[in-house]
Amino acid sequence: MSQWRNSARLEQASRSAADAARALARQFHLTLVVSIGIGIATGLAVAGFDRTVGAPLEVLARQPVIVTALVPALGLITVRVLTKQLKNPDSATTDAYVRAYHLRDGTLTMSSLWRKILSSAVTLGSGNAFGFEGPSMLIGSTIGSNVEGRLRSRVHGDDAKVLMVAGAAAGVAAIFKAPLTGVIFALEVPYRSDQARRALLPSLAAAGASYVTFVILTGTAPLLPSGGYAPFDLKDLGGGVVVGLVCGILARLGAQAVTAAKHLRFDNWTRVIIGAAGMMTLAPIAMWAFDAPLQLGPSYQAIQWASDAKHSIGLLCGLFAVRAAATWFGAAGGGLGGMFIPLVTQGAVIGSIFERLVNAPNPHLFPTIGIAAFLGAGYRTPLAGVAFVAEATGQPGFIVPAFLAASAAQLVMGNRSFSPYQRRERPPNLAPLRQIPIHEIMSANADTIEAAADLTSVVHTMMSKNRGWAPVVKDSQYIGLIAITDIADIPQEQWGLRRADEIARLNVPPVAATDDINLVAEQMRQAGVGAVAVTNTNAVIGVVTMRDLHNVFVLLDRLDNEAR
Repeated sequence: MSQWRNSARLEQASRSAADAARALARQFHLTLVVSIGIGIATGLAVAGFDRTVGAPLEVLARQPVIVTALVPALGLITVRVLTKQLKNPDSATTDAYVRAYHLRDGTLTMSSLWRKILSSAVTLGSGNAFGFEGPSMLIGSTIGSNVEGRLRSRVHGDDAKVLMVAGAAAGVAAIFKAPLTGVIFALEVPYRSDQARRALLPSLAAAGASYVTFVILTGTAPLLPSGGYAPFDLKDLGGGVVVGLVCGILARLGAQAVTAAKHLRFDNWTRVIIGAAGMMTLAPIAMWAFDAPLQLGPSYQAIQWASDAKHSIGLLCGLFAVRAAATWFGAAGGGLGGMFIPLVTQGAVIGSIFERLVNAPNPHLFPTIGIAAFLGAGYRTPLAGVAFVAEATGQPGFIVPAFLAASAAQLVMGNRSFSPYQRRERPPNLAPLRQIPIHEIMSANADTIEAAADLTSVVHTMMSKNRGWAPVVKDSQYIGLIAITDIADIPQEQWGLRRADEIARLNVPPVAATDDINLVAEQMRQAGVGAVAVTNTNAVIGVVTMRDLHNVFVLLDRLDNEAR
């Protein structure tokens, strides 16, 4: 009979495991299907944003210098008014995704999205030096976050941030026509030295769907066609390392400068005035130096301008300074947009300078790998930088020198980043620690109280051992708990006349040595006691108090917070 029961239990356990596996598979398939839907929705939304905002930016670039000077300044002023009227809490776009990813219950709301998208549209459409990927990433991650909220009962709890990451990947994939870049950037950007977990396949599905949706509406031409050729030699590889080191140093300084711009010790309107005045000043400088408004917008035009061999090293250095200043003034003035393309532009300019210095025979190699190095260093996303080079320029043959340059840039970047919400690495998996068996923290061989003992001797025993609680036993078998506070409620002159088992709490069940700390803590809260006996076949082998559990939970929370 016993053998039959054991066999039945094993069969039932096997069926339960199989059912659980099938349920997880269904949830995963649902996540992939939902991710494709998120990708399509994101692709449509990003295409709409790109066309709506890109059109006025193209018109602005053809206007007289007085217009290109005033419009970005007016844009910053308008954004400030909108920020106050719409009660935008901050100017974060990409950082809003990074911040929400790390918060334990972090979500992105549609109400916050439309306010930030409106401010981003004004910032970008008026020609301030930010990128379209910030609002695009925010669109996708917000869609993912909200879809997860609506499907909470059908999607596994661990998939909450997975759908947010998938949406972020879809946003970047669409705006850059670069699905692999979108996936890698969304996975890399939350951490400086790690990647988001569990989100790879859903992100691939969302990014692919978003890319297809976007290019159906806009075409498949590369974002930044380089026109270069792929072969390179050892000199090119060595030069790529040098470019990477220079880009890393400059990206580090740029991150410090932008952080300082966002935290100027002035009131908001003073900061807006500083930003607006700076953008007005840069307009005539850019027109005089470059004969083009290269201070405006994400400035793909600036990358093309820098690639022209007729422009001197001095002019390229001036372009780098003007673009850096434009981004700084935009950040100081509270503009909303991404830093991805500003970093790409600066990397391309540095690469063009190096190409002139060494008279490189391979056209566009160093500007291309400069992009990978500066972008990879600025956002601590080296893989995304390399992928972007391959996809956005149409030159996958440049991956090897780009990889070397991006690696070199990481060496000198330190802990700096253009995103203040990044964390160094994923927190450790504390789930096993939160399931520690109670015997790991109990006080073994606890002092027990005999049921027949009078209260005077009980008090003496408990006070001498500094115990607030103690197990009560009869014939070496556990029967209940006694608390020093229970004894205090009885007049002292009666202590010698009362037995321990008369006031012991006989309705407090013991726990097993293998029970985990969460189960024991819940049992103690329900019983309203500050301790519990640990038994083996009803013989007391230890005792654990609420203080013991509290100390463990405090330690686990501290480890969790430090890792985050």
